[in-house]
Amino acid sequence: MSLLGIVTVVFVVLGVVFMLIASLGIVRLPDFYMRMSAITKAATLGLGLILIAASIYFDDFGVIVKAFIIITFMLLTSPVGAHAISRAAYKQGVGFKGRTIIDELGNMLKKVMELEISWANEKKIEVGEELVTLLMALPEAQGGSFKHAIRIAQEMEEVSPEVSHRLLGVVYSKMRLFSKAEKLFVKSCQEGYYSNKSVFALQNFYVEQRLYHKAIDLLEKALVKHPNNFEFLLEVAHLSHDFGIRLRYGLECSIKLCDLPSEKLPSEVQLSAAMYKRYLTQKIGLP
Repeated sequence: MSLLGIVTVVFVVLGVVFMLIASLGIVRLPDFYMRMSAITKAATLGLGLILIAASIYFDDFGVIVKAFIIITFMLLTSPVGAHAISRAAYKQGVGFKGRTIIDELGNMLKKVMELEISWANEKKIEVGEELVTLLMALPEAQGGSFKHAIRIAQEMEEVSPEVSHRLLGVVYSKMRLFSKAEKLFVKSCQEGYYSNKSVFALQNFYVEQRLYHKAIDLLEKALVKHPNNFEFLLEVAHLSHDFGIRLRYGLECSIKLCDLPSEKLPSEVQLSAAMYKRYLTQKIGLP
């Protein structure tokens, strides 16, 4: 038998083995979701190996192209189809069995329902924040909704305008309404006297939009209000180090950070401050 014949037999045997494993999985695995996994993984791999074997055996350009197209089509459609079918089964209440003990989506749904009740009874900031976060994380088919998240965030304005506008900024940012989100983030910073949460929410927004100069300008404003806030100082040095901007201001902040009493700083912050100070000093060319 030629080398090509041996390779063909090997691929066929491997393909048949994987198809057999998929067949056994359909029969023996305990629940629908595990059986779906067997179909989409083992069966797809087995069929792909058999198609490769056919391409090698016939050694024809037309066969090779057709096999490649079929394999590509399977790889693209099999995961999507399995996801759609499994999602439909989950929505219909098909349960888990065997060792499947973690249902993250179900836990999120239960948590949302609990938070909805808590929010209706008493409008606490931490409850509203968690509820808005979960509503954005949940798929729309399972009850997630940007509109609902916006409504909860707006209701929170009665409790804390700062938190309300910060959360609205996060929601609008996820909706890609960036101009509206920035205005709300800025408003939250002003209302919260540049609190850590509001400043870092806007700073993360600027970094995501690659507006690094705006991020440092924001931290500079925050440091006017809170000159010894080590988190703001560290973040300025970090941005300056990573993106090569406002080097002298980054060095100034890292020096100030190193001069703060060591007992007030975590050890990792002290190490980072020293590293940023050394790097920025060398970058600027100071002795």
